Amino acid sequence: MSTRIEISTSGGGVSTPAGATLMKTGQTTSYRTGDDGDLEAGRAVDFFTLNYTNPFGNTNRFTDELGGSTYTNNIVIDWSTYDNVAGTVLGYRRTINSSNVNWDTAIDDCLALSIGTFTSGWRLPNRGEIFNIILHEGATLNYALNYAPFNISLATIFWSGTTTAATTTQAFTLTNNASATLGLTLKTSNGRYFPCRTFTVTGTTLT
Repeated sequence: MSTRIEISTSGGGVSTPAGATLMKTGQTTSYRTGDDGDLEAGRAVDFFTLNYTNPFGNTNRFTDELGGSTYTNNIVIDWSTYDNVAGTVLGYRRTINSSNVNWDTAIDDCLALSIGTFTSGWRLPNRGEIFNIILHEGATLNYALNYAPFNISLATIFWSGTTTAATTTQAFTLTNNASATLGLTLKTSNGRYFPCRTFTVTGTTLT
């Protein structure tokens, strides 16, 4: 089975990850030779299609926790983050909270989240975990997260759990979903959030 992680052997005979190429951004429109839309640098066939099979035997980057596209529990698994050495994968709740809250409340709400059998382990995604699912093809989508299975078309701030070291009263945010803008926002400000969780993968069972 093909996987995204190359394996090397250390001196002690222990297999360790050798690293992986970053995902494509999803930008396919080119504005000049040599730009992202021209080169489409990165891993996978495209933003939505893996160049390897996930444990469910398909090449879909995004599935629900059962490997399909029903999303009964509103859980999205991102198989571009699958670590077959550690046996983990990152997943998100695809629905956002219903009202604006400050940074501390967003963190507390995520930590307290329980969905089905996944009663713990939820958290506010860090800056990289938000950036990884932004589709950079605004010429056709208008909103960075307005694609299946997320379909988020609200033009507002989305919190990350990452604080800026220069000004610790601010956190990194998806400052405007409508323009895929990442920025800094005072933690006392109001915004929305979508929780994430690291799942353990055993065969085709996620816990």
